[in-house]
Amino acid sequence: MHEWLGFLLVVLGGCGQGVYFAPMKYVAPWKWENIWALYAFFALIVIPVGLATATVPHLGQALAVAPNGAMLRVFLFGAGWGVGSVLSGLGVARVGMAMGVAVLISVATALGTFIPLVAGGPAQVFQAKGVMVILSVVTLLAGVVLIALAGKKRAASQIAETESRKVCSFRSGLTICIFSGIFSSMFNLAFAFSGPVSKAATQTGADKASALNMVWMVTLIGGFIPTGLYTGYLLTRNRTWNNYGLPRTSLYWVYGILMAVTWTGGVILYGRGASAMGSLGAAIGFPLAMAALIIGSSVVGFVTGEWKSSSSQAKRLMAGGLGLLMMAAALIGIANRL
Repeated sequence: MHEWLGFLLVVLGGCGQGVYFAPMKYVAPWKWENIWALYAFFALIVIPVGLATATVPHLGQALAVAPNGAMLRVFLFGAGWGVGSVLSGLGVARVGMAMGVAVLISVATALGTFIPLVAGGPAQVFQAKGVMVILSVVTLLAGVVLIALAGKKRAASQIAETESRKVCSFRSGLTICIFSGIFSSMFNLAFAFSGPVSKAATQTGADKASALNMVWMVTLIGGFIPTGLYTGYLLTRNRTWNNYGLPRTSLYWVYGILMAVTWTGGVILYGRGASAMGSLGAAIGFPLAMAALIIGSSVVGFVTGEWKSSSSQAKRLMAGGLGLLMMAAALIGIANRL
Protein backbone atom coordinates (compact mmCIF):
# COMPACT_ATOMS: atom_id res chain seq x y z
CA MET A 1 0.00 0.00 0.00
CA HIS A 2 1.32 3.46 -0.92
CA GLU A 3 2.27 5.70 2.00
CA TRP A 4 -0.10 8.44 0.85
CA LEU A 5 -2.99 5.99 0.81
CA GLY A 6 -2.01 5.12 4.37
CA PHE A 7 -2.07 8.86 5.18
CA LEU A 8 -5.60 9.11 3.79
CA LEU A 9 -6.80 6.04 5.70
CA VAL A 10 -5.49 7.49 8.98
CA VAL A 11 -7.33 10.76 8.30
CA LEU A 12 -10.56 8.91 7.53
CA GLY A 13 -10.08 6.76 10.64
CA GLY A 14 -9.56 9.79 12.84
CA CYS A 15 -12.65 11.49 11.40
CA GLY A 16 -14.67 8.35 12.10
CA GLN A 17 -13.54 8.38 15.72
CA GLY A 18 -14.41 12.08 15.93
CA VAL A 19 -18.00 11.90 14.66
CA TYR A 20 -19.22 8.58 16.04
CA PHE A 21 -20.77 10.17 19.13
CA ALA A 22 -23.22 12.39 17.19
CA PRO A 23 -26.29 10.11 17.75
CA MET A 24 -25.85 10.50 21.53
CA LYS A 25 -27.51 13.91 21.22
CA TYR A 26 -30.80 12.33 20.21
CA VAL A 27 -31.45 9.48 22.65
CA ALA A 28 -33.53 11.10 25.44
CA PRO A 29 -34.99 9.75 27.73
CA TRP A 30 -32.07 7.29 27.71
CA LYS A 31 -29.21 8.32 29.97
CA TRP A 32 -25.53 8.43 29.10
CA GLU A 33 -24.87 5.00 30.55
CA ASN A 34 -27.62 3.44 28.39
CA ILE A 35 -26.23 4.49 25.04
CA TRP A 36 -22.60 4.14 26.13
CA ALA A 37 -23.00 0.59 27.41
CA LEU A 38 -24.76 -0.43 24.18
CA TYR A 39 -22.12 1.23 22.01
CA ALA A 40 -19.25 -0.26 24.05
CA PHE A 41 -20.64 -3.80 23.91
CA PHE A 42 -20.81 -3.76 20.13
CA ALA A 43 -17.68 -1.65 19.51
CA LEU A 44 -15.38 -3.43 21.97
CA ILE A 45 -16.74 -6.99 21.95
CA VAL A 46 -19.16 -7.96 19.16
CA ILE A 47 -17.55 -6.27 16.15
CA PRO A 48 -13.85 -6.94 16.92
CA VAL A 49 -14.48 -10.57 17.89
CA GLY A 50 -16.67 -11.13 14.83
CA LEU A 51 -14.18 -9.44 12.53
CA ALA A 52 -11.20 -11.39 13.87
CA THR A 53 -13.13 -14.65 13.63
CA ALA A 54 -14.09 -13.93 10.02
CA THR A 55 -10.70 -12.74 8.77
CA VAL A 56 -8.02 -14.57 10.79
CA PRO A 57 -7.70 -18.24 9.74
CA HIS A 58 -7.34 -20.58 12.71
CA LEU A 59 -7.90 -17.76 15.20
CA GLY A 60 -7.70 -20.06 18.20
CA GLN A 61 -4.38 -21.44 17.02
CA ALA A 62 -3.05 -17.94 16.39
CA LEU A 63 -3.98 -16.87 19.91
CA ALA A 64 -2.25 -19.97 21.29
CA VAL A 65 0.90 -19.35 19.24
CA ALA A 66 1.20 -15.69 20.21
CA PRO A 67 3.74 -15.11 23.03
CA ASN A 68 2.00 -14.81 26.38
CA GLY A 69 3.97 -11.72 27.32
CA ALA A 70 3.03 -9.91 24.11
CA MET A 71 -0.64 -10.87 24.46
CA LEU A 72 -0.70 -9.67 28.06
CA ARG A 73 1.01 -6.41 27.10
CA VAL A 74 -1.55 -5.64 24.37
CA PHE A 75 -4.43 -6.62 26.65
CA LEU A 76 -3.20 -4.45 29.53
CA PHE A 77 -2.60 -1.49 27.22
CA GLY A 78 -6.19 -1.92 26.06
CA ALA A 79 -7.44 -2.09 29.65
CA GLY A 80 -5.41 1.03 30.44
CA TRP A 81 -7.04 2.84 27.55
CA GLY A 82 -10.43 1.76 28.95
CA VAL A 83 -9.51 3.29 32.30
CA GLY A 84 -8.55 6.50 30.49
CA SER A 85 -11.94 6.55 28.76
CA VAL A 86 -13.74 6.28 32.10
CA LEU A 87 -11.54 8.93 33.71
CA SER A 88 -12.15 11.34 30.84
CA GLY A 89 -15.82 11.65 31.74
CA LEU A 90 -15.02 12.20 35.42
CA GLY A 91 -12.32 14.78 34.72
CA VAL A 92 -14.25 16.76 32.12
CA ALA A 93 -17.23 16.99 34.48
CA ARG A 94 -14.99 18.77 37.00
CA VAL A 95 -12.98 21.21 34.88
CA GLY A 96 -15.29 21.68 31.89
CA MET A 97 -15.31 20.32 28.35
CA ALA A 98 -12.88 22.83 26.84
CA MET A 99 -10.14 22.52 29.45
CA GLY A 100 -10.66 18.81 30.13
CA VAL A 101 -10.55 17.63 26.51
CA ALA A 102 -7.59 19.90 25.75
CA VAL A 103 -5.56 18.47 28.63
CA LEU A 104 -6.32 14.80 28.04
CA ILE A 105 -5.85 14.95 24.25
CA SER A 106 -2.60 16.88 24.65
CA VAL A 107 -1.18 14.36 27.13
CA ALA A 108 -2.42 11.37 25.12
CA THR A 109 -1.04 12.74 21.85
CA ALA A 110 2.35 13.59 23.31
CA LEU A 111 2.86 10.21 25.00
CA GLY A 112 1.22 8.18 22.22
CA THR A 113 3.57 9.79 19.71
CA PHE A 114 6.87 10.15 21.53
CA ILE A 115 7.00 6.71 23.19
CA PRO A 116 6.79 4.80 19.86
CA LEU A 117 9.16 7.34 18.28
CA VAL A 118 11.83 6.83 20.95
CA ALA A 119 11.23 3.07 21.07
CA GLY A 120 11.96 2.90 17.36
CA GLY A 121 15.46 4.18 18.08
CA PRO A 122 16.41 7.31 20.07
CA ALA A 123 18.55 8.50 17.17
CA GLN A 124 15.44 8.84 15.01
CA VAL A 125 14.18 11.66 17.22
CA PHE A 126 16.94 13.95 15.93
CA GLN A 127 16.69 12.96 12.29
CA ALA A 128 14.67 15.05 9.83
CA LYS A 129 11.58 12.84 10.06
CA GLY A 130 11.66 12.80 13.88
CA VAL A 131 12.07 16.57 14.10
CA MET A 132 9.17 17.07 11.70
CA VAL A 133 6.96 14.76 13.77
CA ILE A 134 7.84 16.71 16.94
CA LEU A 135 7.05 20.01 15.16
CA SER A 136 3.71 18.64 14.01
CA VAL A 137 2.82 17.56 17.56
CA VAL A 138 3.74 20.99 18.94
CA THR A 139 1.56 22.60 16.25
CA LEU A 140 -1.29 20.23 17.08
CA LEU A 141 -1.04 21.05 20.79
CA ALA A 142 -1.15 24.77 20.00
CA GLY A 143 -4.31 24.16 17.99
CA VAL A 144 -5.84 22.23 20.88
CA VAL A 145 -5.13 25.16 23.21
CA LEU A 146 -6.89 27.59 20.86
CA ILE A 147 -9.88 25.26 20.58
CA ALA A 148 -9.99 25.01 24.38
CA LEU A 149 -10.04 28.80 24.64
CA ALA A 150 -12.78 28.92 22.00
CA GLY A 151 -14.80 26.47 24.05
CA LYS A 152 -14.48 28.63 27.15
CA LYS A 153 -15.52 31.74 25.22
CA ARG A 154 -18.49 29.87 23.76
CA ALA A 155 -19.62 28.82 27.22
CA ALA A 156 -19.27 32.40 28.48
CA SER A 157 -21.32 33.81 25.60
CA GLN A 158 -24.11 31.29 25.95
CA ILE A 159 -26.33 30.45 28.88
CA ALA A 160 -24.37 30.61 32.14
CA GLU A 161 -24.23 27.49 34.26
CA THR A 162 -26.33 27.56 37.41
CA GLU A 163 -24.55 28.24 40.65
CA SER A 164 -26.18 25.20 42.19
CA ARG A 165 -24.11 22.87 40.00
CA LYS A 166 -21.76 21.02 42.32
CA VAL A 167 -18.26 20.15 41.11
CA CYS A 168 -15.12 18.91 42.76
CA SER A 169 -12.08 21.12 43.01
CA PHE A 170 -10.36 22.26 39.84
CA ARG A 171 -7.11 20.69 41.01
CA SER A 172 -8.60 17.22 41.39
CA GLY A 173 -10.34 17.49 38.01
CA LEU A 174 -7.14 18.58 36.31
CA THR A 175 -5.28 15.66 37.90
CA ILE A 176 -7.93 13.23 36.64
CA CYS A 177 -7.66 14.66 33.12
CA ILE A 178 -3.87 14.27 33.14
CA PHE A 179 -4.15 10.64 34.20
CA SER A 180 -6.89 10.15 31.62
CA GLY A 181 -4.49 11.37 28.94
CA ILE A 182 -1.74 9.06 30.19
CA PHE A 183 -4.01 6.01 30.12
CA SER A 184 -5.66 7.01 26.83
CA SER A 185 -2.27 7.05 25.09
CA MET A 186 -2.07 3.30 25.76
CA PHE A 187 -4.42 2.65 22.85
CA ASN A 188 -1.64 3.62 20.45
CA LEU A 189 0.95 1.79 22.54
CA ALA A 190 -1.07 -1.41 22.15
CA PHE A 191 -0.79 -0.96 18.39
CA ALA A 192 2.85 0.16 18.42
CA PHE A 193 4.04 -2.85 20.44
CA SER A 194 1.78 -5.52 18.94
CA GLY A 195 4.34 -6.96 16.51
CA PRO A 196 4.58 -10.46 18.05
CA VAL A 197 0.79 -10.77 18.18
CA SER A 198 0.43 -9.80 14.52
CA LYS A 199 3.23 -12.18 13.60
CA ALA A 200 1.41 -15.07 15.28
CA ALA A 201 -1.66 -14.37 13.16
CA THR A 202 0.34 -14.27 9.93
CA GLN A 203 2.09 -17.52 10.84
CA THR A 204 -1.28 -19.29 10.92
CA GLY A 205 -2.40 -17.96 7.53
CA ALA A 206 -3.65 -14.38 8.01
CA ASP A 207 -2.46 -11.55 5.78
CA LYS A 208 -0.89 -8.49 7.36
CA ALA A 209 -4.09 -6.42 7.32
CA SER A 210 -6.22 -9.19 8.82
CA ALA A 211 -3.60 -9.88 11.49
CA LEU A 212 -4.32 -6.43 12.92
CA ASN A 213 -7.90 -7.52 13.53
CA MET A 214 -6.62 -9.98 16.12
CA VAL A 215 -4.59 -7.19 17.73
CA TRP A 216 -7.67 -4.96 17.95
CA MET A 217 -9.74 -7.81 19.35
CA VAL A 218 -7.33 -8.33 22.25
CA THR A 219 -6.93 -4.58 22.80
CA LEU A 220 -10.62 -3.76 22.77
CA ILE A 221 -11.65 -6.67 24.97
CA GLY A 222 -9.18 -5.28 27.51
CA GLY A 223 -10.76 -1.84 27.08
CA PHE A 224 -14.26 -3.19 27.63
CA ILE A 225 -13.53 -4.41 31.15
CA PRO A 226 -13.28 -0.99 32.89
CA THR A 227 -15.88 0.50 30.55
CA GLY A 228 -18.35 -2.33 31.16
CA LEU A 229 -17.82 -2.24 34.91
CA TYR A 230 -18.36 1.52 35.09
CA THR A 231 -21.46 1.65 32.89
CA GLY A 232 -22.87 -1.40 34.67
CA TYR A 233 -22.34 0.38 37.99
CA LEU A 234 -24.16 3.50 36.71
CA LEU A 235 -27.02 1.47 35.25
CA THR A 236 -27.50 -0.20 38.63
CA ARG A 237 -26.99 2.88 40.80
CA ASN A 238 -29.25 5.08 38.69
CA ARG A 239 -31.75 2.28 38.06
CA THR A 240 -31.65 2.90 34.33
CA TRP A 241 -31.60 -0.69 33.10
CA ASN A 242 -35.34 -0.38 32.42
CA ASN A 243 -34.72 2.43 29.93
CA TYR A 244 -33.82 -0.19 27.34
CA GLY A 245 -37.46 -1.28 27.28
CA LEU A 246 -39.07 2.16 27.07
CA PRO A 247 -41.56 2.65 24.22
CA ARG A 248 -40.44 4.49 21.08
CA THR A 249 -36.75 3.90 21.82
CA SER A 250 -36.10 0.99 19.45
CA LEU A 251 -34.33 3.37 17.07
CA TYR A 252 -31.80 4.11 19.82
CA TRP A 253 -30.50 0.57 19.52
CA VAL A 254 -29.73 1.35 15.88
CA TYR A 255 -27.96 4.53 16.99
CA GLY A 256 -25.78 2.58 19.42
CA ILE A 257 -24.81 0.03 16.78
CA LEU A 258 -24.15 2.81 14.25
CA MET A 259 -21.85 4.48 16.77
CA ALA A 260 -20.00 1.20 17.24
CA VAL A 261 -19.60 0.58 13.51
CA THR A 262 -18.35 4.14 12.92
CA TRP A 263 -15.86 4.09 15.78
CA THR A 264 -14.54 0.58 15.17
CA GLY A 265 -14.31 1.30 11.46
CA GLY A 266 -12.17 4.29 12.32
CA VAL A 267 -9.88 2.10 14.42
CA ILE A 268 -9.46 -0.40 11.59
CA LEU A 269 -8.71 2.35 9.06
CA TYR A 270 -6.18 3.88 11.46
CA GLY A 271 -4.39 0.56 11.96
CA ARG A 272 -4.15 -0.19 8.25
CA GLY A 273 -3.15 3.34 7.38
CA ALA A 274 -0.49 3.64 10.09
CA SER A 275 0.94 0.24 9.11
CA ALA A 276 1.35 1.50 5.55
CA MET A 277 3.25 4.58 6.73
CA GLY A 278 6.41 2.63 7.49
CA SER A 279 8.37 1.77 10.62
CA LEU A 280 7.32 5.02 12.33
CA GLY A 281 3.68 4.59 11.39
CA ALA A 282 2.50 4.53 15.00
CA ALA A 283 4.42 7.73 15.82
CA ILE A 284 3.39 9.54 12.63
CA GLY A 285 -0.15 8.23 12.37
CA PHE A 286 -1.31 8.91 15.94
CA PRO A 287 -1.01 12.73 15.96
CA LEU A 288 -2.55 12.79 12.48
CA ALA A 289 -5.49 10.71 13.70
CA MET A 290 -5.90 12.99 16.74
CA ALA A 291 -5.95 16.08 14.50
CA ALA A 292 -8.57 14.47 12.23
CA LEU A 293 -10.57 13.40 15.30
CA ILE A 294 -10.75 16.93 16.66
CA ILE A 295 -11.59 18.41 13.26
CA GLY A 296 -14.32 15.80 12.74
CA SER A 297 -15.86 16.37 16.17
CA SER A 298 -15.72 20.14 15.66
CA VAL A 299 -17.57 19.86 12.36
CA VAL A 300 -20.28 17.83 14.12
CA GLY A 301 -20.52 20.57 16.74
CA PHE A 302 -21.01 23.26 14.08
CA VAL A 303 -23.55 21.20 12.12
CA THR A 304 -25.63 20.41 15.22
CA GLY A 305 -25.78 24.06 16.27
CA GLU A 306 -23.42 24.04 19.25
CA TRP A 307 -21.78 27.27 18.05
CA LYS A 308 -24.93 29.05 16.84
CA SER A 309 -25.05 31.70 19.57
CA SER A 310 -21.32 31.89 20.23
CA SER A 311 -19.43 35.17 20.14
CA SER A 312 -17.39 36.15 17.08
CA GLN A 313 -14.24 35.92 19.19
CA ALA A 314 -15.01 32.31 20.08
CA LYS A 315 -15.56 31.48 16.43
CA ARG A 316 -12.29 33.15 15.42
CA LEU A 317 -10.39 31.18 18.06
CA MET A 318 -12.05 27.99 16.86
CA ALA A 319 -11.13 28.75 13.24
CA GLY A 320 -7.54 29.47 14.27
CA GLY A 321 -7.34 26.21 16.21
CA LEU A 322 -8.69 24.20 13.29
CA GLY A 323 -6.24 25.97 10.99
CA LEU A 324 -3.34 24.88 13.22
CA LEU A 325 -4.64 21.30 13.23
CA MET A 326 -4.69 21.32 9.44
CA MET A 327 -1.16 22.71 9.47
CA ALA A 328 -0.12 19.89 11.81
CA ALA A 329 -1.63 17.38 9.38
CA ALA A 330 0.34 18.95 6.54
CA LEU A 331 3.57 18.72 8.53
CA ILE A 332 2.86 15.04 9.22
CA GLY A 333 2.38 14.56 5.50
CA ILE A 334 5.80 16.07 4.90
CA ALA A 335 7.32 13.86 7.61
CA ASN A 336 5.75 10.87 5.92
CA ARG A 337 7.63 11.68 2.73
CA LEU A 338 11.06 12.10 4.36
